[in-house]
Parts: sequence; C-alpha cells; structure tokens
Amino acid sequence: MSGVWWKRIVSGLFLASMLTGCSGVNGEAHQDSGRGVMLSSYMPAGQQVVPPFGFIDFCLRSEKDCEVGTNEPATPSLTPRRWSELDAVNDYVNRLPQIADEDNYQRSEYWTYPNERGGDCEDLALLKRKMLIERGWPASAVLIATVEQWNGAYHSVLIVETDRGEFVLDNLKREIVGWQDAPYVWKKRQSRERAHIWVDLDRSTFRSAASDALPPLGATPPFIIAARKIAQPVAGTGTGAVYTR
Repeated sequence: MSGVWWKRIVSGLFLASMLTGCSGVNGEAHQDSGRGVMLSSYMPAGQQVVPPFGFIDFCLRSEKDCEVGTNEPATPSLTPRRWSELDAVNDYVNRLPQIADEDNYQRSEYWTYPNERGGDCEDLALLKRKMLIERGWPASAVLIATVEQWNGAYHSVLIVETDRGEFVLDNLKREIVGWQDAPYVWKKRQSRERAHIWVDLDRSTFRSAASDALPPLGATPPFIIAARKIAQPVAGTGTGAVYTR
C-alpha cells in the first residue's frame, strides 16, 4: 500500500464519518446458562481492506494497542473455565452504560475505551478485547469486527477464535453465540497476524488473501507514518497538522 494511499485515508479521517447503530439498551445482563462449552465454526476471511476510520484514529492515539502482531496466531482451547471467563467479561462490560459518541464526545465516530459515562459498541468491544488480553487470551484470538444490521446501520462486536470455532461478544446480545448465529452481514475484522490490519468478510467483495503480504513484526502501521508526515509543519508557516501523540 503506497504512502500516498495512506495519506488520503488519514486526511479523510477528519472529513468522513460512518453510519453507526451502536446504541443498545441496558437491562439484566446475561448470566451463564449452564449449558457448558458451545461449538461454532470458523469465519472465512479474505483480502486486506481499509480499516474503519474510527479505528485508524484510535491507533493514532493508542499506538501500543495497534502495533502488536505475530506470525503464528494462537488458537486457545475453549475449556469450561475459559468459557466462564468469556461469559464474565461479556456480562461485566455489557452492564456499563451505553451512550452514543454524539452524546459522549460530540463527535459522530470516536473509538476509545469507555469513560465514566459509558461507551458505544466500539468502545465496549475494545474494552472486552483489552480485558481478555489482560487475562491471558492471545491478541491474535480476540478481534474487533464490523457488521451491518438488518436496518443498514453499522455495528461493531468482538470475535473470539478458539479450538471450538469463533464466537461473538456483542453489547446488543446477552448471550455469546457462534458467528454464524449472529443476525448480521459481516463486513470486516482485524487480522489475526497484525492488530492494525483488517481483512474482508463481505461476500460481495471477497477474494483470496493469499497474495497479501504482511509488514514485518514491530513495524509502525503505515497510516501512523503517513499521519506523522502530514503533521509536519508547512515550510514558512510554522503550523502543524492535526496529529499529536
């Protein structure tokens, strides 16, 4: 991906916004059903695609959350203990107040961790991912994904990959379900190999990812490099651009 291409993306961050449908209703959160460990399947993933603009902006502010990666993604065993852990994290985060970005930050799309007022779907998914990683889940197995709802609104969830398939942790659903049982059109998700790369899930644009090269481990995401270049002061003006660390 060329530097010019990434510069256009970063520039678009400050002009573009996405249609979102993150609002949920708080109520009695999901309790462990006692059914034990479930069985799902694996989601086909295609070529590399442009990450959501809100995610790119999040990475500009939280680089350490986006630079992790591996050449050997781990697939954890979904033991009863780990299932209970997924259930507990999902239950805890879903109990937080749910508030739209427009009301919380006066912005249409702002990915971050929930604050004292709560968060929207992306914020809650980011927190679930963070909490699971802190509990020993590999980053390559907990992935933010975007979907389209029945009404055309976009939404974000957390996908957890295990040896028993992939499961959805969703702020709009009290129960954890297999990805194939979630009532959504899947659009894109994080790559298992690089946290800052996203891959296609949309069957209307899907193609093989076999030819997509991965950047070296530890490499700074290209959109961060592009943003730094854009932020350089313009000669003779003494003014910088929008990006600050």
